[in-house]
Formats: sequence, C-alpha cells, structure tokens
Amino acid sequence: MSKLQNVYLKIFCVFICLWAFMITTQAWACDVAVVSGKVTTDGKPLIWKNFDNSSSANQQVAYFPAKRSAPGGYTMVYRFEDGMKLLTGSAVTPSGGVNESGFAIAVTSVYQDYNLLAEPVNLNTALMEEALATCTTLAEFESLLKRWPYYHWGTVISANFVVIDAKGGAALYECFTGHLNWGFNLMQFRKNDANTGKITNQYGWTLKPAQTNFIGFHILTNYNYYIPWNVGQDRKYRAEALLTQLATEKRINYRTVMREVAKDVIGKQVQEDLSSETNYSTTYCLSRNATRSSIVVRGAASGGNPRLVTMWVNLGEPSVGVFVPFFAAAKGTSELARMDTYAYGAWRDYDDSCLLNQAISERETYNNLIYSSNEGDIIWGMYDNYINKIELAKVQQWTFPIEDTIIDNAESFLSFLQNNPTQITAANLTDFANYCADYAYENFQAGSADAFPWQY
Repeated sequence: MSKLQNVYLKIFCVFICLWAFMITTQAWACDVAVVSGKVTTDGKPLIWKNFDNSSSANQQVAYFPAKRSAPGGYTMVYRFEDGMKLLTGSAVTPSGGVNESGFAIAVTSVYQDYNLLAEPVNLNTALMEEALATCTTLAEFESLLKRWPYYHWGTVISANFVVIDAKGGAALYECFTGHLNWGFNLMQFRKNDANTGKITNQYGWTLKPAQTNFIGFHILTNYNYYIPWNVGQDRKYRAEALLTQLATEKRINYRTVMREVAKDVIGKQVQEDLSSETNYSTTYCLSRNATRSSIVVRGAASGGNPRLVTMWVNLGEPSVGVFVPFFAAAKGTSELARMDTYAYGAWRDYDDSCLLNQAISERETYNNLIYSSNEGDIIWGMYDNYINKIELAKVQQWTFPIEDTIIDNAESFLSFLQNNPTQITAANLTDFANYCADYAYENFQAGSADAFPWQY
C-alpha cells in the first residue's frame, strides 16, 4: 500500500469513527422540566428527567466525594461512555444529580445533526458534573457557563439544563457555544426562570419580561431556541399538557410528576391501524422502551434544609420500575444501586449496571409479556418499540403499592428529621435510603407488593 493510500485510509477511518460516535450520541434522547416551588403543593421546586438510550440499558447511582467544601459531595445517576473517556479521561457520563448544598441539575442534549464534527467534542455532561462539584446557586452556575469556554477550547456545548438550588432558584437554561467546533467560542444561553416566566440572556438582557399569569414550569426535549428543528416536540407537548393539568388542579409535586408524567405511556401511534392495547407503539411516549432511567429531584423550599433534598431515581423504564430515594447528604448509596453482582457474600462492580437496574430490565421482557426485547443498537434504535399495556397494568398492580409504601414512609421520615434536625446525619439518611432500596429490590424480584413487608 502506498503512503498516499495509507493517508486516505486513515482519514476514512477517522470519519467512520466520528460518524459512529455521532450516531451513538443521537441515541441519547431525553425530556427535562423544572417546576417552581411557587406552584408545587409542598412549596418545594423540582426537576424531572427521563433518559433514553437505545444502545444500552445500564445505569448506576453513586456518591462522589467533595472537591469543594461549599457544594460538598454529590450523588449522580450515570453510565459509561467510551467517547467521553477519550475527551475527559473518565467514562463516567451523568444524566443528572444533586450535591450536598441542595443544588441539583439534569441535562438533555440538543444535537447538531448538520455538523459531523460537533458531537465527538460535546461536553454537556462534563459541564454538568463540574456544576455539581462547584456550584451552590443558580448565580454560580451562570458564572460557570460564562467561564467554561475559556478553558475548553475546541469543544462544544449544545444542551438544555434544568437547575434548582436551596435558595428558591429554579430555571431552565438553553445553552449553545455556536456552530463552530474549534478554537474559542463564547457561551450563549437563555435563562428561563421558572418562578416568574422571565427570560434573560448571558448578558442579563431581558428577552421576555416576567409574566403575571405564568404557570410555573419550563420543559424541553432535544431542541431549543438555537437549534429549533431538532426532535422531541411530541414528547414535549405531551409532558407540557400533563404538567399544565397538574398545575391547574393544584396537584403538582414530586409524587404526581413521578406517577403521572414520568410513567406516562400515551403517544402518537406510528401505524394507527396496527395499534392496540396489546401492541402499542411507545416511540412518541414519555415512558418508552428506550427510556433507561428517570430522575425527580425534590428540592428545598427557600431557606429550607438542603440536607433533606431528595433525588428519586427509577433505574429502568419508568412505567415498569419503581422510584427509590437518594440523599447527597448520606455520602453514599446502596450497593443495589451501584454494584452489579453479589455472590459468595461479596459485592462486585464489573460494569455500569446495578442490581436494581438489572431487576427492572429483566421485568420489561419477563416471559415476553410487556416487550419481546428491551435491547437496541446505535443505528436502528430499539428492536421492539411496541408495549403490551394490558400486561404493564398487571405489573403496576404491585409496583405502584411498592412505590407508594416507600413514598409514604419517606414523607414520615423526612417530617421527623425536619422536626428533629439533630437527627439529620449521614448515618440516618444512609440507613433509610438503603432500606428503601432493599425493600424495592426484594419485592420487585418477587413480583409482589408484600413479599418483603415494610418494617423500618
């Protein structure tokens, strides 16, 4: 082979790798929303995210030690991505998280389909982890956004971030470093304030004034002001309708968002004539076969105790799985949420799945009742997008009671801690959160709401 042919071959291989990386990232579709504490029934802001990934179901939840004292350590839901390891040196790729100061964030990517070279240098998730490690307020997050391009030349940010803090802040940020992916590019962003409806840009200029009749939330999927032609409009409109109904009925809170929004399986049908309750397309649903996890962070009311901020996580398709609570102030997570193997009395972590994640994934295809497959690939997507809603309803007859028991007892536990602040310790939070994970896992594995009775 001549030197010229060798050069052409290398160039071809580079472009193939870039193309494959781009398609892989395209498999990550998400829905995010932020809700103001002014409209929730408990006065606490919240963020929600459903994460989709056709190529892998793996998810974990882990605590990461503090890098700065003010934000403290942070707890994240994440998976491993080889492309991210090439960029940052770490394969850890988060979906969302919360730190000990009560600052919480989740992200959805806004893909630059027209720019083949952009996605391989996209650092949306790296920015999010940096925010968890360094920020305590929305103002500090905005400062991070402005500084970011100065020490990340030749990389891209194209995303929607939903953010809350323990000072009453709640906003959605549409972020974009521009259409170039080399050199220095300033961060452009639009802050959509969930408390007022006001929209400002990176310079603080008002793009839309505060609204007296603003309903109290913002939601987006995989498009925004900067790239409005991207996908996800159907999911956005469905979630918007559900949140609007909850807000209008004065029922909006972390519990109703988990049950009535994150788990929703209603969407436009690909082939109406073939659709039925036993063969229902989830392509345009909020909870669909490609949905690998759901996060709902119940924040602190303004001036509230940030140590009680709770990140509720469902480590599988939300309509099938069960939400369990995690606390950054616990300084750790259950082995069931971060270890993938337990054998001969020892926990082992070989990959980015975990036992809770595996249990939900297995239930999705148990005896081919709900789905025939919950696997997919980076090119063709999910192998089976059609759900049997009759069988799903049967599973929910026992998963809903499991979840209700956990939530009811979490309410009592947090109320006790609120009234007895000296009891808010990492040990107490860890003990309760671990028990919730055990309770969910044992009952889920048994396919029953009462195989493992609540005895905390």
